[in-house]
Amino acid sequence: MICWVLFGAAVSLVASTQPGTGFFEPWLQELWKQPRAQALDLRIAKGLGSKGYGKVRISVVAPQLMEVSDFNFTYKQQFRYRWTENFLHSALVDAKPGKNMFTIAGQPVQVDLPAENQGIRAVFWSDPCFSSKWITCAYAEKFQTFPRSVAMLNAVYKDPSMDMFAILGDNFYDQTGELAKTIFDQLSPEVKRRFLLVVNGNHDNWVCGGPNCGDSNDNFGIGQMQYYTADPIASRLGNTDFLDFSIDPDQRKAWKTFQNKGSNFLVYHKLGNIGFLAFSGAAGFAEMKPYFEEACDYFVQTQPATVFLLGHWNSGGMGCQLGMSVPAVRAELLSLTQCQSLGNRLKYMDGHEHCNYVQANTSEPVGFMIGAHGMDDGACKAQYGFLYLDSSNNRVRLYYFEVASETSDQYDDLIACVLKGGLSSCTNMARSTWLDIPVNQIESTYVVG
Repeated sequence: MICWVLFGAAVSLVASTQPGTGFFEPWLQELWKQPRAQALDLRIAKGLGSKGYGKVRISVVAPQLMEVSDFNFTYKQQFRYRWTENFLHSALVDAKPGKNMFTIAGQPVQVDLPAENQGIRAVFWSDPCFSSKWITCAYAEKFQTFPRSVAMLNAVYKDPSMDMFAILGDNFYDQTGELAKTIFDQLSPEVKRRFLLVVNGNHDNWVCGGPNCGDSNDNFGIGQMQYYTADPIASRLGNTDFLDFSIDPDQRKAWKTFQNKGSNFLVYHKLGNIGFLAFSGAAGFAEMKPYFEEACDYFVQTQPATVFLLGHWNSGGMGCQLGMSVPAVRAELLSLTQCQSLGNRLKYMDGHEHCNYVQANTSEPVGFMIGAHGMDDGACKAQYGFLYLDSSNNRVRLYYFEVASETSDQYDDLIACVLKGGLSSCTNMARSTWLDIPVNQIESTYVVG
């Protein structure tokens, strides 16, 4: 269903979502009773671009404080304010292109850093759901989103050529962290040792979907920014904890406003030949502008083949600040002196609307919506899919894989193909190719779309 929602003076066309059941499904409760693997709950994130290409943040989430003698975690703290049953261990390390071996608590950890300007491969989701505890996950059962999403990720990342996994917000519609933990407990070490980038969305801040219905139980992205550990701009702003905890929502009690700092979610870096700039639309543009400019200066200097602007909101409202939808931010960036030369090399991906399609074309595709991963939306028929980026062999390509829809289901055939030869051998099964351009296609002027 699409509805008009009024937030302040802005009226936006947004996807509505239905309140959840208020209880966790019986199958989840049964799953939680089963013994869990003891492998490290690892997070690998690329270091902020300005720190140098070889910087990597290695983190481990654990149910208690870990005392390890074989790895120097510079940050070891219980989660603050939200999801406090967890403990975060993190350090920024130096890595070289190729295989980097570390040992953490006696367990080997391999981090493969693609050489700068080498092609990379990555998978993108947005708005994934599998439980209706908080918000109704319309297609959880129809598309079997939990077992299939887990199995597909574990199959895809068996391939050593895969580099990165990203989720573009509304990350499992999870207020308490139980759903995030449930799915991450099922992911293989091969998935977890890859670079992770997770974006902040409206349901990550206010589980109901927007500030007008916010309350004291909401997350404001605080649990997520610790659980999906990144190396954000906050890490270079004098925060000894690498994250900015200056806002305690339980002291402010301003539940209907964004109780966090945008600097905890703004990330920019280069991985191989691709640049990434991620941000939260819940923060204001004026606050983020200096960091956007900094990121553009970095990309102009390092010259990635393509830069992907990664955010959640495709339109205003539902907690998105004025001018902070992903398409609006791209347009605003290309009006800034620091960013203008990026031209159509600056593309974007978002979600929020629960559909999958090429969202914007100028002289070539520049915007990509990948929001259908279990949720319904009146703007499109039921879809369940993901986006695959492959920038090897001197091309930048985006393949849209539709795992299932109202009228088709290719899950069994697709996962069989992936297990046989990797996702790169299955591109003939993609529903469509959204982008296919040479890596040297550099435009010096912005083409208005």
